[in-house]
Amino acid sequence: MRAVLALALCLAAASAGAAEKRLYPSGPPHGVAYLRFANLSPEPVKIRSAAAELALPAAGAARVGEYDPVTPGEALTGIVELAGKTRPLQVTLAPNEFVTVAIGGSAGAGPEITLLREVPSDFDALKSALALYNLDKECAAARLVAADGKIEVIAGVAPDKTGRRLVNPVAATLAVACGSGTPVPVELGRMAAGERYSVFLYAASDSRPQVLALRDEMAPFRP
Repeated sequence: MRAVLALALCLAAASAGAAEKRLYPSGPPHGVAYLRFANLSPEPVKIRSAAAELALPAAGAARVGEYDPVTPGEALTGIVELAGKTRPLQVTLAPNEFVTVAIGGSAGAGPEITLLREVPSDFDALKSALALYNLDKECAAARLVAADGKIEVIAGVAPDKTGRRLVNPVAATLAVACGSGTPVPVELGRMAAGERYSVFLYAASDSRPQVLALRDEMAPFRP
């Protein structure tokens, strides 16, 4: 029997500062998997299950949701909607796996769904974990570089793939480069030790490369 897609539903209250609620229990505390959604399309996106709906805006850091703990080994199903057009979603996570459901597409074509999977193999409480997600199909090998372009932090990330590296927790000036094109600046501020950070490269509606950078947020386990 297929499990209902576990989603965190943010209920907007009429007053400012309304608290967030999760309608469903989290996955188990041991061997848990983590699932999040990222809206990289130019339109707001909705993800629906049989019992809940998650809305992601088309601008700002809120377009990437929290990593939500879910039960591994179960088929999670739902519907992704963009500008009135829908596409079914089904994903099964492995124990300890991190999955980002990246949603692209356009109002005319509807949503495009890309699953970005990782099973972290290392952790250092004194370092920051920095990931580069390449969602630009025109970029054969994305690179995360120092702003002057002389130092490569992460290199050779193919389309729909992820590159990750542990770095010193500093306020580095970075950019995403592809081929001979002009690097796109990355704004992360000062990174913190023990935290995870994501840099998404994707194409805008006019095919220009865009970058979204943020600190990963983890939803707490709630039995």
